[in-house]
Amino acid sequence: MKKVLAGGLLVFVLLLAVVAAGCIGGGGQTGTQTPATVTETKVKTETKVETQVQEKVFVRFAGWSAGETEMKNYEKMIKAFEEQNPNIGIKYEVITQMFHENILASYGAGVAPDVFYVDSAWAPIFIDKGALYPISDLADQSFIDQFYPFLLEPFMKDGKLYGLPKDWSMLALFYNKKLFEQAGLTRPPETWEELEEYAKIIADKTGKPGLAIYLGGFNRYVPVAVSNGAPKPWFEKPEDASWFDNPAVKETLTWYIDLYRKGKTERENQGLTPYVVQPSDVGAGWLGDAFGQQEVAMVISGNWMIPFLADQFPDFKYGEDWDIAPVPAGKEGRVTMVYTVILGINAKTEHPQEAWKFVEFLLGPEGQKELVVKGGQTLPSIKGFENDPDMWPQHKKTLSFKYDQMIVFLWGPKSGPLEGKFSDAMAAAMRGEMSVDEAIEVMKQVVQEELSS
Repeated sequence: MKKVLAGGLLVFVLLLAVVAAGCIGGGGQTGTQTPATVTETKVKTETKVETQVQEKVFVRFAGWSAGETEMKNYEKMIKAFEEQNPNIGIKYEVITQMFHENILASYGAGVAPDVFYVDSAWAPIFIDKGALYPISDLADQSFIDQFYPFLLEPFMKDGKLYGLPKDWSMLALFYNKKLFEQAGLTRPPETWEELEEYAKIIADKTGKPGLAIYLGGFNRYVPVAVSNGAPKPWFEKPEDASWFDNPAVKETLTWYIDLYRKGKTERENQGLTPYVVQPSDVGAGWLGDAFGQQEVAMVISGNWMIPFLADQFPDFKYGEDWDIAPVPAGKEGRVTMVYTVILGINAKTEHPQEAWKFVEFLLGPEGQKELVVKGGQTLPSIKGFENDPDMWPQHKKTLSFKYDQMIVFLWGPKSGPLEGKFSDAMAAAMRGEMSVDEAIEVMKQVVQEELSS
């Protein structure tokens, strides 16, 4: 207690001294100044600043490629994203073969990329395996509402959305105007029968094959079947194999397979220029190469071919040398295929927020404006760009085509594996290794085996 009182008394004395000094020296008063001693205590404050360096997070992004153009476009966007987000690095990986099978295998092994393409045909399998992070758990509904609803349907299950489409495309007919002119043709073919007739005329008059197709390619055949009265294919149970028994299916599948058997094999046996070929028959890797090299007059392909032609064949001018027309019509109308792919997020990613930030950057209005609209990669998957002045005229033209049906690439819960096995059977028949009837039986068996478990 004494120590406390002594301390208080000392403070009181010091205060009196300070007050006294203030009174003597202030207020303009005169008189003799009495010296006073003031004790000043200085407190030194040290501020310690800790700088925390945020560790850089790397997000692996995997896709396939529609050619060098697409890869360059993504590399440009990745660079822009990393400049805006210096704490996130993107490792871009291109898988050239068996993409979905490789992704599923890497997912099972725990080494799958953080972000990867998923085609609509494979979406049900990825969703059922729990391989996709629900995008509806990451994105605001207002962001999701920007997208065309019909493009979201393949990626939904039990009220959850498992991905947002990066863009979309539709099949259209690409034709070489110069070869048409040489063959005396003044307009694109209107029907499937006319397509084959034109192909023959072009081969006979120009010495160039009139049409290139893929061997197999069940999804490319579907518009032929549906436009001629077949129902849209859907395979959910073994009994759905009966789709192949439909008369319109048998008739159109025979015609499609015979395109190559008659147009290539029989024509060459007769010593004539084939009027139908596959890309490798003319030294090309895919339809875009075959058409861009002007080795064939017509191909049916998607919007992804447009930027490829502009980039790889700049002297082959749209509107001057080549043009686009709707897919030919059948007896029951005109039908095209719609293709879309999401940027799916790995359900096991260690960096869901960073992965979503990258996906949001690519798929939002600004990203799609640069990558899809200005870059001309394909068609934007969000609404509002239909009349954008930066939309490439080639893409605008495809959007102007009128179709009775636009079928999104999805045949049921196992569309991906079914598509591959259907195409293998069709390709074998096209090469003459089995008859059309045998190919149909194989495809029916595939449905029964895939969906029996």
